[in-house]
Amino acid sequence: MSLRELSRVNKTMLVCSEACDEVGKCLLDAGCWIIKLSSGQAAVSRAQRENFDAAVLVSTGKVMDLAETVLNLRDLNESMQIVVVAEQGTIKNNSLAKALLAHPFPGIQLLTVAQLASQLTPLRSSGRQNKNKGRITL
Repeated sequence: MSLRELSRVNKTMLVCSEACDEVGKCLLDAGCWIIKLSSGQAAVSRAQRENFDAAVLVSTGKVMDLAETVLNLRDLNESMQIVVVAEQGTIKNNSLAKALLAHPFPGIQLLTVAQLASQLTPLRSSGRQNKNKGRITL
C-alpha cells in the first residue's frame, strides 16, 4: 500500500479475535474511522453490507482462517486495501504470509505493527487526524 493510497483511507475494518490495541491506536492516530470486528466471518458479513476503504487483519478467529478472510474480502471489494498484520516471528509459520511474500497480490500488503506505524506516520504528521478525527465503532 503506498502512502498515497493510505492517505485516502477513511473507513477501516479492523479484524482481530485477539487483543489488537497497538494496531487500533496506529489507525486512530492516523485519523481512520475504525469498525472493529472480532472474526473473519463477521468481517465478510459486514463487507457484504457496507463499503470499506481498507481492512486491517490481525487475527480472524476459528471459523474462517486468515487466507479465506482475505480472499472473501477481495472478492467482495477489489478496490479495498487489505493489510495483514503479522509479527516477524510468526511469518515463517503462516502459509498466507509466505504466499504474500513470495507472490505479492495487488492491494494486499503484509506488515508488522512497526511497519504499519511507520507507513501511517506521515499521515499523523500531516495533521490529517485533526481534520478527520479517528473514531472506533464496535
